[in-house]
Amino acid sequence: MTDMRFSPSNSFIGSMMLVGSLLFSLQAVGQDKTVTVTLQNPGYTILQQSPVEIPGMEGYRSARVTVDGKEVPSQMDDLDGDGGADHLFFLADIKAKGPSMATIALWRKTMPNTYAKRTFADILLRNSKVKAKNKHDIYLSEFASLRGTNPFPVIHQHGAVLESELTAYRFYCSPRQSVDIYGKRKRQLELHDTEFYPDSVQLAAGYGDDVLAVRDGVGVGALNGWDGKQPVGFTDCDSRRQRIVVNGPLRSIVEITDQNWKPTPEAEPRTLTTRYTMIAGHRDCKVDVRVSVPKGFNLTDQIRATPYFIGITHIKGQQSWTNGHGLLANWGTDYPVTGKDTLTHKKETVGLAISIPPANILQTVHTQYDDGYLVSIPGGHLVYYIAFCSDKEEQGYHSADQWFSALKAWKAKDAVSLRVRKAK
Repeated sequence: MTDMRFSPSNSFIGSMMLVGSLLFSLQAVGQDKTVTVTLQNPGYTILQQSPVEIPGMEGYRSARVTVDGKEVPSQMDDLDGDGGADHLFFLADIKAKGPSMATIALWRKTMPNTYAKRTFADILLRNSKVKAKNKHDIYLSEFASLRGTNPFPVIHQHGAVLESELTAYRFYCSPRQSVDIYGKRKRQLELHDTEFYPDSVQLAAGYGDDVLAVRDGVGVGALNGWDGKQPVGFTDCDSRRQRIVVNGPLRSIVEITDQNWKPTPEAEPRTLTTRYTMIAGHRDCKVDVRVSVPKGFNLTDQIRATPYFIGITHIKGQQSWTNGHGLLANWGTDYPVTGKDTLTHKKETVGLAISIPPANILQTVHTQYDDGYLVSIPGGHLVYYIAFCSDKEEQGYHSADQWFSALKAWKAKDAVSLRVRKAK
């Protein structure tokens, strides 16, 4: 399962342990700084390309990271949107049952970043002068639609897109915010070239394509409301925003915000902020959901008790599997388009999956279009994962048994937490 890597929590847990020991020393220095940290792997096998995230980068613009004397690609990210970097992110191979030493050189000035780009994110506005579906050229960092407006017809690709070398996702800018998928033959970045709509030349050259018809479903793991009978979109809100938080060589992040959403007319408003994170070398996508209210208000019992739906869309003739503890998957074959478009497209075979923390699951639900879970977010924060595979992948899974076995192997593997601490 070298390409699955569902849980990047190995690094995120460790990086948060670094805050107390490292944060002050980084912020207190006004010139270039070098910091050494220890990456401790308690497991008996090497952690390959383990994600490491270190906060507290305020005041610096560039970094260079070496692990055990070898430079590794890294990136400085602005996660709070204030225009300055606040987190350092890199991937590293960490020796089994032993420490690896990471040396971080920091600069206050911007230094060139020449690392190979392995993830990508964008939002495109349709250009009325462009006829080819893969040649639109008005790039946005974000957009927001106000109550009662529909940006779907003018946002090319129908929403933000996100990809690694293995897989690609798009997030519809409609109230349901369904997650659609793009399967690849080769492991490479493609969406800047194809814009989710490859032409005949690109297809002949081995590019991928849309592989799922979402229809009226949630696609792969989109968060929806619940009206007591079926999933519902976030319609009653002041605005819906999509934003590219990070578009980096090693990870990219798309954020969707539904401001002051009310599940029913009499309900108290709350804002949902959902971040989708794609990491290089991963086929899965981390989903981080936060429920918030304006300053001066509290998360009331009514808001905490609100049920949500997370699921995967039915596929014709599907085989389904679950481990009974929040991991749900299917495998099937159907047209990735609807109506007369089926005359020019062939059927696609895909496997879909979601992994939800069992503590947040209220019950299993089967609807007309989706299978999934009713979930609660009582603490105002939920992290879960979505993933898929396409049978067209040259280095992928080509049967339901292979797909489900890969999921079982990942879930059964003991989690190993990477420990990060300041070197003495």
